Amino acid sequence: MPHSTPARSGLVVLISGVSLAGYVALRLVGREYGATLLGLFGGLVSSTATTLAYSRYGRTNSRLWNLSVTVIVIANLVVLLRLTVLAAVVSPKLLAAMAMVLGCGLLPGLVAVVIWMRARKGEPALTIPEVRNPTELRTALTFGALYAVVLLLTAWLNDAAGSSGVYVVAVISGLTDVDAVTLSSLRLHEIGSLSAAQAVTSITIAVLANMSFKLGLILVAGGRDLFVRCLPLMLLVAAGLGVGLAAFS
Repeated sequence: MPHSTPARSGLVVLISGVSLAGYVALRLVGREYGATLLGLFGGLVSSTATTLAYSRYGRTNSRLWNLSVTVIVIANLVVLLRLTVLAAVVSPKLLAAMAMVLGCGLLPGLVAVVIWMRARKGEPALTIPEVRNPTELRTALTFGALYAVVLLLTAWLNDAAGSSGVYVVAVISGLTDVDAVTLSSLRLHEIGSLSAAQAVTSITIAVLANMSFKLGLILVAGGRDLFVRCLPLMLLVAAGLGVGLAAFS
């Protein structure tokens, strides 16, 4: 059973650093900018918080539907880029496979975003919601605890139930936090507990589970009209991920 406190601490610092980049950028450039920056920096700070905030904006003003969809989708595309960076740092051997699979979801998503951005010309700008410093001690400790639990649970289920157990963890953990299951899968691959196929598959499953959760969040917080507009774009990304995973497998 893997248990490396220094490695776990280093990964917490890595996640905090990635989030801090978006947080600092927001503070430096200001918050009265277009959808691209809002989605980019919002995705770095928290794609879930950004999805929730702009779902609420879209619910309160139908004129902001296109803008909200653009911000939400870009924020969730940033997750794919962030996970690719994590693979490059934690498990360079998996970088090519991760880039291929996640890229298959990223490319159609980018095309869809361009179309939506053309449709939102003339809409009023929104501000990114207030965010707290993502490196604060409570956040770092919470992530560290979650990562440790996911790492141990994944390793245990891999021994007890094989790949099916790993994928169950990916679904459950991915609903709320895709970083923890990604880092645990990469770590377990590095020490030989997971094959490349298992690691990439579990990460992709976690991303898909996370997207499903976000769609539910959009439906509840943003309403049916916004959900209907977000659904095709998110499904396009999900389909791309499925194609990429099938090609890798």
